[in-house]
Amino acid sequence: MQSKIRSDNQVIALFIKAPIPGRVKTRLAREIGDETACNIYITLVERVLHQIQASGLPLALFFDGDASRLPESWQQAAHYCIQQQGADLGERMATAFRYLFTVGADQVVLVGSDIPGIDTVYLQQAFTLLHSHDLVIGPALDGGYCLIGFRRHSFTSTVFEQIHWSTDQVYPLTVQASVQAGLSAGILPILRDIDTLEDLKAYQTATTNVPKP
Repeated sequence: MQSKIRSDNQVIALFIKAPIPGRVKTRLAREIGDETACNIYITLVERVLHQIQASGLPLALFFDGDASRLPESWQQAAHYCIQQQGADLGERMATAFRYLFTVGADQVVLVGSDIPGIDTVYLQQAFTLLHSHDLVIGPALDGGYCLIGFRRHSFTSTVFEQIHWSTDQVYPLTVQASVQAGLSAGILPILRDIDTLEDLKAYQTATTNVPKP
């Protein structure tokens, strides 16, 4: 599904994977099993989708995997549904930003699918920071980040280059790259993503919306 970007030119991009047991939440699956980990992943994605829909902003869904395995409700929630392209995560994110700026977006905020703390308030804070900064970053507790956003004229792919993905150096290296590029960065509060059983248990102390293993 595709439609024109709204006149305010703000877009939320969401990176997801097709929810196939054994292909998603693999670190968590080693502790609780493929099926349960996949069910948790689906719950997390649908929670983020609900928050994005509640924000009223258009959604661009960038998926990894087989499009035929994406739930129809996920696709229907999106104004754009596009397969991720690139050799690594950095290239895939850079390509997503370039596409959305090409089709008319002025501000794009990209979020991950496994961060239950992302809600409408957090998303609005991100766009507010973009009014006075070149980019915005939402750090994750594990040393990565759960959100990154740019204004069209400040976008540079250099912040996605030479990053050691899936390590605790992702966030500091990205901040360093933004400084080297001469960009001002707005920093959001730290959130927890759900990658391990410890992460899951910490989240379950605050909510009952995630199935327990």
